[in-house]
Amino acid sequence: MPNQTEEMMEPGTVYPFPEWKSGNLFVRPTAAMAIGDACPTTLRAALLSRSPGRVHEMFITLTDNCFEVMMFRKWEPRLQSALNTGLIIADMTGCRNMAAFNKEKELLLPERSSIPILYLVGEELMSNAGSSLLDEELMVWPARSKDTMMYQVQRTIRLFSPAAGLPGEEEAVRGLVYKDLSIDRDKMTIHRGSTPIHLTKTEYHLLMLMLDSEGAVCTREDLMCKIWDTDFMGGSNVVDVHIKSLRKKLSDNAGAPRYIATVRGVGYRLAD
Repeated sequence: MPNQTEEMMEPGTVYPFPEWKSGNLFVRPTAAMAIGDACPTTLRAALLSRSPGRVHEMFITLTDNCFEVMMFRKWEPRLQSALNTGLIIADMTGCRNMAAFNKEKELLLPERSSIPILYLVGEELMSNAGSSLLDEELMVWPARSKDTMMYQVQRTIRLFSPAAGLPGEEEAVRGLVYKDLSIDRDKMTIHRGSTPIHLTKTEYHLLMLMLDSEGAVCTREDLMCKIWDTDFMGGSNVVDVHIKSLRKKLSDNAGAPRYIATVRGVGYRLAD
């Protein structure tokens, strides 16, 4: 990941993303909009790290984008109501395996929090991550750019706290029908007839990416990049694991697919 630090340290650019709509979670914002000296809205974020220097660029970029950022070495649950915090970002970049991740999580977040949490992880951990971790909101750090970083931050806020979106946006209810499945994008729900199909966030996002591709092949690398913001596969089969789980919940058959077809050696697409 060459020149990432240099790119993140670019001063003076603000990314409030006025064109970003919630209907498609994976369309990255295109145009930045300067907002001058005054911030129209403020959200408080807690940045947790036992080595704050590793997340210095994130602190600066969040502050430039109208966040009030508080740095802690450990999260105290009583701070939640006192500080009205809307997002927790936990630095787990020093963890190379799940054992280290779980230990660091206990140190940074000793008690369960109802606040949305975004975990910063290294690419090495992504290649060894279990399915339970991949259902969390993850960002590979350092991020590729400020756009990437802010996109992931805003997506986490929208997924867990829809009311915390940018003010003034009209959130139209968006429905989608695929064969016998009915999808409500705003509520992130899927039904077959009147029967709900309960998917994890990751499974839901995988299905939405394939629906939005309109039959085109989604490579494993592309899915990895769009959901976890990394093209580092490292021998990992995380995409295949989640596709298998998604198929099971949809009662789909890999040998005779109704919803998701495998393109051998490449990735997946919608079934004909």
